[in-house]
Amino acid sequence: MKLLFAGTPRFAVPTLEALIDSEHHVAAALTMPDRPKGRGRAPTPSPVKEVASDGGIPVWQPERLVRSEWEEKIHALSVDAAVVVAYGKILKRWFLDAPRIGCVNVHASLLPRHRGPAPIEHAILEGDEVTGITTMMIDEGIDTGTMLLRRELTIDADETAGSLASRLASLGASLLVETLRRLEAGDCPRTAQDDRAATYAPRIEKSTARIDWSAGAARIVRLVRAMNPKPVAWTVAAGKNLRVYAAEQVVGGGATGTVLHARRAKGLVVAAGEGAVRLREVQFPGRKRMGDLQLLAGTSFLEGAPLGGEC
Repeated sequence: MKLLFAGTPRFAVPTLEALIDSEHHVAAALTMPDRPKGRGRAPTPSPVKEVASDGGIPVWQPERLVRSEWEEKIHALSVDAAVVVAYGKILKRWFLDAPRIGCVNVHASLLPRHRGPAPIEHAILEGDEVTGITTMMIDEGIDTGTMLLRRELTIDADETAGSLASRLASLGASLLVETLRRLEAGDCPRTAQDDRAATYAPRIEKSTARIDWSAGAARIVRLVRAMNPKPVAWTVAAGKNLRVYAAEQVVGGGATGTVLHARRAKGLVVAAGEGAVRLREVQFPGRKRMGDLQLLAGTSFLEGAPLGGEC
């Protein structure tokens, strides 16, 4: 097939690479414009742009996908299908109707569960034991299109959003290639979603990552996993933001949000609404990431002191 690819983050890269290595022809790649990044705030290309450019694929980076500017260009490609993987824009009807077959999306959940922009993080946060990839035909709703193929993936007990995204990206690449093959052969199943079973996975904000110590310990540990590698779970300790990269549920209890132990024998342990949490890997502003035992070797925490106030 002749394809248009639309994607932006690293999650989309395995699918683009699989298409480049396949019998299909990627005629062009749509991705978000270069964004300032790093200390120097230099414009930085998206991971999809880097891979597409290396593969000799023309790259388009509209700030806004305006019909009057882009409809003619996209129609001129005469593609069989558009493959969309975390592109970052809502696609209008004129775009969806341009490819001969339509627009095929790789979504990182078992739809209709976790529709929306952050299905990986919310699968961990909600304690799901299984997630997966769904390929679907895009419509004008938010992840409401007709489902094509699905593959399940077990979520490991210590899985972070970063590790799960990497595994799902690989699964999505192989499932997308199979989906295109079956669409071309005319034997790909099409299944409508059950809207009654739908859940929504809203965008992750910095506020999402703030630890609510009144929650149960299990929920807090899942939050830490779900916010790793970004935006990273955080709380306030000694008037400073303390980022928490890894945590575990431990036995204990006390006044919610107070430090129960701050000794090298037990690590840095905080009381939750139910149970307690050991903050195993942390980072204060201007300091490197470190284990709690290393932190406690050079930083004093008063047992009984509260965490979670304001800076």
